[in-house]
Amino acid sequence: MKAILTVLLVGVVASMAMGQAYEGAIVFQGGHGAKALGMGGAFTALAIDGSAALWNPAGLVHMEGAWLSGATANLFAGGDFEGAGYQYVAGGFNFEGYSLAVSWGNASAGPLYSASAFMGSVAVHLQDIAAVGANLKYYMETIDGETASGFGFDIGMGMHLTEELKIGILAQDVGGTGMGAGQTVTPAYKAGMAVGLLEGAMNLSADVKLVGAFELADIRTGLEVVLIENLAIRAGVVVPEADFGQYYFTLGAGVAFAGLSIDAAYVLQPEPGETLYLSATFMFGELFAPEGPVETPPAQ
Repeated sequence: MKAILTVLLVGVVASMAMGQAYEGAIVFQGGHGAKALGMGGAFTALAIDGSAALWNPAGLVHMEGAWLSGATANLFAGGDFEGAGYQYVAGGFNFEGYSLAVSWGNASAGPLYSASAFMGSVAVHLQDIAAVGANLKYYMETIDGETASGFGFDIGMGMHLTEELKIGILAQDVGGTGMGAGQTVTPAYKAGMAVGLLEGAMNLSADVKLVGAFELADIRTGLEVVLIENLAIRAGVVVPEADFGQYYFTLGAGVAFAGLSIDAAYVLQPEPGETLYLSATFMFGELFAPEGPVETPPAQ
């Protein structure tokens, strides 16, 4: 019975990545953050908040100054697998077209399963319209007392072709991430496009995800509408494995004020259950900004 429960718990948590435990995807390939998930996870071209390292590290260049972000979810609350959780914390700093960030994620499902990812990220502007970013990460996963770990690498690119059109490309676990004992986290590849309308008051986005030998894993679409300057609503559609018979919806909203943005998303996935995600990002603004030039008193 214990072995059966272990398999079920691991399978449920790994479903957040739209894959399976290695050999296959690891949970962190699925991303986190309520802003992204409110748009169905169609966020590869729009990754410009505190969860950007998980969606496309190139987007970190669009953060301003120093920042700190966190996200949490009690997965499948009220269902048979209540108690599965996912937490994420990140912080970083931008300067002169460069961005540095560190982050930590943790997923758990009862006492039998836990996984952590420790990441360091760097991003840089190549020119006005393009940026690249990379993650160096360390995975650690425990299943029923057995622990495996390994280092992985992600690389992403983002381009603002026009003020309205953005594209993003991400390769996760490039070359496969070895976890010991012959186990490997399978690479995942994402490509996304976003179009801004109504002078940025509306964003439409679409992503595709490929795994392994470029097999189609899922299709995602998202919509964001800014109702007023500091309030946005979001919706998305996810089609797992390109099977339109399994599609489900996501809904979300966000508010921002004085450098703080707070977001919520509700993922209406029938199986294994619905999940509420919450996240927040705080921009420290001018706290670490260089001081302006000192005025020289006029000559006497």
